[in-house]
Amino acid sequence: MSKLFLEILDEKRLTVFKALRGFRDTGVLGGGTSLALQIGHRRSYDFDVFTFESLKPLLWKQIRKIFGAGWVRTLDIQDQINLVTPTGISLTFFYDDYKFLFKPIKTDHLDLMDPRDLSTTKAVAIGRRGKWRDYVDIYFLLKNNIVTLEQIIEFSEKRTGSEFPTRLFLQQLVYFDDITDYKIDFIDKEILPEEIKNFLIQETKKIRF
Repeated sequence: MSKLFLEILDEKRLTVFKALRGFRDTGVLGGGTSLALQIGHRRSYDFDVFTFESLKPLLWKQIRKIFGAGWVRTLDIQDQINLVTPTGISLTFFYDDYKFLFKPIKTDHLDLMDPRDLSTTKAVAIGRRGKWRDYVDIYFLLKNNIVTLEQIIEFSEKRTGSEFPTRLFLQQLVYFDDITDYKIDFIDKEILPEEIKNFLIQETKKIRF
């Protein structure tokens, strides 16, 4: 089991993370919180559980058992459930057909998506016009030599096949005109947006089709 940067979670979120142990057989934690727990680069505020199987009605029974009364359902569609816990923490259960390429990272609570798989979910998010935090996460994945940009593309194509829009992803990775919210709660020193943008632009220039 790897060291976790639990300090990225406040008390309420740490309680939720520990409660997610009850979903160990359901899925793994992905998203920015999963990455932040592994590399400690920023605070994160919600939880995204990527499930092993399509969502079933029994999941609601499990949610009620673990969180009790007071949670609020905000979205319930075929492959995604969004809810807010009684303490006001956003929690999503999400299923897609794409299998993990790497084994999840074991923890005493909910296992974490491997950062290399996680990089592919960030790539998909950016291809769909993700939020600034998605760019920040890609920046830290590259800066910390966890993956290269070439590997992000390779892993994304392996996970999604022909569905991954490589050219669009690279275009969106260096398009920032519609980003309006740059607020990030960094754990260590603040990284200015221009530094992140310039780094991503330079990395993208290295890619040849």
